[in-house]
Amino acid sequence: MNKKELGALIIDGTDDFYRVAKSILKEDADCQDAVQEAVSKAFAKIDTLREKKYAKTWFIRILLNECYRMLRQRKREVAYHEQISGEEIRQHQYSDLYQKIMSLEIEYRVPLVLYYLNQYTIKEIGQMLDLGDSAVKMRLSRARKMMRRMYEQEDAV
Repeated sequence: MNKKELGALIIDGTDDFYRVAKSILKEDADCQDAVQEAVSKAFAKIDTLREKKYAKTWFIRILLNECYRMLRQRKREVAYHEQISGEEIRQHQYSDLYQKIMSLEIEYRVPLVLYYLNQYTIKEIGQMLDLGDSAVKMRLSRARKMMRRMYEQEDAV
């Protein structure tokens, strides 16, 4: 794959890549930074791509690694910044579903977003996350159960 083909792949998948980043990072600016950094790294490491058919999976893996790197960096910075209060979080006008998805732990949230929003297969998700098919299925199942419980608790109130 050459740089022109990689550029076309990135342009075509921009929305998907942004959603993947959003499922981990939450903040729009962070998502844009992560995608931009992943693009830069992908172009720099294009020679490590073995098969052209796995280019999108390869890029998403780079993006996921970048998102996780940013999370680790943010955890170090939290000690220096004051925490966002619950009231400030409620001021954001996100949908109920979005809030519930974002409340899931990352290990359940990422497969859920990749499967339902980006419509990747279980096998593709497994490749991106370095998991077996059964592990991906289990995480999806647990994520659905957690979502169901959240809605049931909401209805009970």
